[in-house]
Amino acid sequence: MALEVRRATAGDLEPLWGLYAASCARQVPGDMGPDWHMGVYPARSDLEGRLAAGELYVGEQDGALVAGMVVTEGEDPIYAKVPWQVPAAPDEVAVLHLLVVDPATRGRGVGGRMVAAAARVARRAGMRALHLDTLETNVGAIALYKGCGLSVACVMPVHYEDIGDASTVLFELALDGGAADDSDGGAGAAGAGGATKADAACRKGADHGGEPFSVEVITVSDRSFRGERPDASGPALVELAERHGYRVVATRLVPDERERIEAELRDAAARGVALVLTTGGTGFSSRDVTPEATAAVCERMAPGIPEAMRAASLAITPKACLSREVAGIVGRTLVVNLPGSPKAAVENVSAVIGPIAHGLGILRGEALDG
Repeated sequence: MALEVRRATAGDLEPLWGLYAASCARQVPGDMGPDWHMGVYPARSDLEGRLAAGELYVGEQDGALVAGMVVTEGEDPIYAKVPWQVPAAPDEVAVLHLLVVDPATRGRGVGGRMVAAAARVARRAGMRALHLDTLETNVGAIALYKGCGLSVACVMPVHYEDIGDASTVLFELALDGGAADDSDGGAGAAGAGGATKADAACRKGADHGGEPFSVEVITVSDRSFRGERPDASGPALVELAERHGYRVVATRLVPDERERIEAELRDAAARGVALVLTTGGTGFSSRDVTPEATAAVCERMAPGIPEAMRAASLAITPKACLSREVAGIVGRTLVVNLPGSPKAAVENVSAVIGPIAHGLGILRGEALDG
């Protein structure tokens, strides 16, 4: 389904405010997410002002409003101390704020297309860089922006009016010298056709010329299984997998018991699932038995995958050397262990998600080796 991105009109304000309300309602205090506060940020009066200034944009699919965002020209004052890497004067910068996607359409590439549209808006305005931020705990948004080809300028505390100081990931995108680009021929300020670098990067995913690869996510956690702690890692991996073009067919929550883990892995392989992502049970605790269960089930190991993940994690924290993830093959199914932390799980799989798609194509006879 095509997504049309255009400047908002007065008639869009009510349904768009409903999208922000729905997104805020899904937030869990202290959990991953944007940590928005309805009435403060976002505030309806602010959206009305953005609408009047022509800075409010919406995305439509089949006549329904499914996304919104604000794109402003000029550097945001809260970024004054950020060490940006892309050379650009303050008046040569566009900033993306308040990107929201209808929860019912998440995982279908809508967020990526909105980011790409923001880049086109900025380029047409003659901007040299696009800036945006998200909280360090918002692992879903971080995966989205990295998948769209944006670079991390730094991670640092930023002061927000509604939540105070917070550790923030600052993203930037070079806009090819700031030359206006109307080559896509799309209608309206944002257009729907054509592909920026960000747009192309967001569509790579698990496209191997056929149907999307199936994936199952298994969360291994005694506490979550007993209902003592919400499962945050499983949903984060589901969102990331769908964003990269995979088809999530099942999610499971099991305790840290080797027999249960082995049974779930064998069941997934028997059902022909292409990729199983496990999260949790990879540390040093006596209850951490996910790697042992995985090795017992797999017929062939794939050591390069966990090696690559640990190498990527070591660039973030020296504690990555303590993670015991393994990956292996059972039949035509690839099993990959991931840490139990939502942030670490997303960071780890993001480092290998591209090569994994190629490997699955070979494993399932849908691509040539090499």
